[in-house]
Amino acid sequence: MIVVADTSALFAAFDVEHPLYKEASTVMNDETLAISPLVITELDHLVHRDFGFPEALLVMDALNGRLMDGQYKLATLHPVDLVSAHEVRQKHEGLRLDLADAIGVVLADRYRTDRIFTLDQRVFRAIAPLTKSYKAFRILPADG
Repeated sequence: MIVVADTSALFAAFDVEHPLYKEASTVMNDETLAISPLVITELDHLVHRDFGFPEALLVMDALNGRLMDGQYKLATLHPVDLVSAHEVRQKHEGLRLDLADAIGVVLADRYRTDRIFTLDQRVFRAIAPLTKSYKAFRILPADG
């Protein structure tokens, strides 16, 4: 089953000093990830800001390799996805969701998965999946 990736967990998987590096990198290596272009943009920005341009290039090399070999999927976004994400943000206004998180909820519905690769448990534990057959998101690596 596909896992929708969020920026926080991807960032941890590339930061050897992060306390959850090992767990995040295990998920990254073992799972098929769907990654939104918004998450890739956020990740590139954070790595560039925190570690420098050469490291941002290395991260993209790693992601590109896995996208090209089919381990990861680059999610395509359509106007209806932005509308759905906007509705998720409005419904959960008190959480102050960023657009990338709301798109993650929408992508989980598209891929019919309840699995989210994130460190942001506050957000994804508070939101029910759009796919009615799931009661809650399964958060990796926290939920194993």
